[in-house]
Amino acid sequence: MTDSIHPLAEGFEAVDAAGWRAMAETALNGAPFDRLVRKTLDGIARGPLFTADHRADAGEAGAPGAAPFIRGGAVERDPFLPWQIRQTIDIPDPRQANAALLTELNGGVSEIALKLDPHGAQGVAARTVSELQTVLDGVLLDLVGIHISPSLMGPMHAAMFVAALDASGVDAGAVRGGLGLSPIGQRSLAGGGAADLPARLDRAAEAAALVAERYPGLKTVSITASTAHDAGASEAQEIAFALAGGASYMRSLIDHGLSADAAAKALEFSLAADADIHLTIAKLRAARRTWSRVLEAFGVTENARAMRLHVVTSARMLTRRDPWTNLIRNTCAGLGAAAGGADAITVRPFTDALGPATPFARRLARNLHILLMEESHLGKVADPAGGGFLHETLGARLAEAGWTAFQQIEARGGLFEAVQSGWLQGEIAQMRAQREAAYDVGKDALIGVSQYPDLDGRAVDTARHGYTPPALDRPVSQPQPFADKVAAAAAGAQVRELNLPEPEYIPLTPVRIAEPFEALRDAADAHRAKTGAAPKAFLATLGALPAFNARASFAANRLAVAGVVADAAKAYDTPEACADGFAASGAKLAVICGTDAAYDDQAEALASALKARGAAAVWLAGKAQIAGVDHVIHIRSHALQDGRLALETAGAAS
Repeated sequence: MTDSIHPLAEGFEAVDAAGWRAMAETALNGAPFDRLVRKTLDGIARGPLFTADHRADAGEAGAPGAAPFIRGGAVERDPFLPWQIRQTIDIPDPRQANAALLTELNGGVSEIALKLDPHGAQGVAARTVSELQTVLDGVLLDLVGIHISPSLMGPMHAAMFVAALDASGVDAGAVRGGLGLSPIGQRSLAGGGAADLPARLDRAAEAAALVAERYPGLKTVSITASTAHDAGASEAQEIAFALAGGASYMRSLIDHGLSADAAAKALEFSLAADADIHLTIAKLRAARRTWSRVLEAFGVTENARAMRLHVVTSARMLTRRDPWTNLIRNTCAGLGAAAGGADAITVRPFTDALGPATPFARRLARNLHILLMEESHLGKVADPAGGGFLHETLGARLAEAGWTAFQQIEARGGLFEAVQSGWLQGEIAQMRAQREAAYDVGKDALIGVSQYPDLDGRAVDTARHGYTPPALDRPVSQPQPFADKVAAAAAGAQVRELNLPEPEYIPLTPVRIAEPFEALRDAADAHRAKTGAAPKAFLATLGALPAFNARASFAANRLAVAGVVADAAKAYDTPEACADGFAASGAKLAVICGTDAAYDDQAEALASALKARGAAAVWLAGKAQIAGVDHVIHIRSHALQDGRLALETAGAAS
């Protein structure tokens, strides 16, 4: 036995980029080399091969914990808690919310995102300091970071939280967390409220000045670039949203008397991570690179230019159908966020698209962090992706694209002005359409939904909350400076309920990629409920099993995307025997499956026989054009159109 280590490349001749290119072109056998080049929605090439030459073109990334902070804000990570584990509490009943919060903390969570709603419909019904104290009972506020989630009533929630901290007697210097003020982001989501934005920016600046003096570890403003992501934005657009939002708040805070360093310290950014691990890593590096440049322009001192980065797993990638597959997507997103150097990560429950999370779903979400830390050891080094040709190069290219989009927003007057005019929504809509088209034609896939659906999947539970907040005989918080709001909250005032503003412009509306596919399945379920049977199709095969199996399997999966069931394919001796099988099946749709040679010889006759036996439509799996065939399906046909046509033929139109 020997302890020596053998290099994996030992004995192999070194190949340079030119040599690799020559071998690749030989393997392509005349096909264009561009076939190997993948591009992001922003048109950025991500391969096919990155080398040291590309790494040199990306420029210097610096060291972890040093300007320009591309590699993160810390010199080294805490080996036991390399990033903050932040999970959301949104249970309406304050006492039940407290119990869930303590369970989260005992399970390893280190930060809490507290979602508040006086109605209890979208969050915890904590309307007064007393009710908030019930939610936080037993929480060590000098150890646990509490982050108030952004909302329309953000200033009142923030004032209530500050009043609760004042009453707690906690060491002010040890308090960590955030007030979650996000007036621009909230108005972008609401589609209105432009008139009161200046007052809301005033409140945010007042809050920043107050907590800078009283609780210096609190962040005041949350720039929710994940809002743009969940509306369908590209990576460059999400970065631009973050930069433009940050620049807007920097200007406002500085105008209200904060120093540039103090203004920068008041901000936290929320970006999204999706299942594309490498693109997520590159996006986070690009965001830090570009934000450092923005702060340099504002005169922030070099050591204060690190971006405080909270990353939340993507909502747009999650599915209602086969939600167990969300565990895989969340794992990929969590890996990208962790390797990309997030300061805090929120993993959404895998049931997020279905409804409120159960304790089981919340446990799986927080345990994912533990696996990434304890099993994957992502916190053992400060920058796991550092030095990689792919991540360094792609990050630099994304930074350039994000900076260009940021300049376009700034040229239109800033983030809110770009939203108010509808320009940004239009730009994001174009990217969303491209993304949706990629899933429609199979260039991208949602396993369990757009490909390989499970029609007999096990159901998943969600929580049910039936809580009606009791009436309160308390004065209501009024529009006033932030310090006065804190004083009013401390005196017992309750949160003033606000309704959505009148529509003034198109809001940034969250979408999920799976929704149009899920609509097909919903139509199939409605048909089953009405008739007692799922919509059916028949696989009309030509030849023996080895000849038709691949296309029959593809056809069955393509039909299942719409909830249309196809029985197991069988071999038939003649086209007439196959047509007899179709007649016995009770289906209205038949899909011919076989080889191209079989199509040339027998498909036309089979199509004629199937229609003679009552087929409302005859399809073919492949690209052959055959007389009597009404529609063809293949790996690049439009899955949504295929599904709608299949349901229509089966009498279950979506």
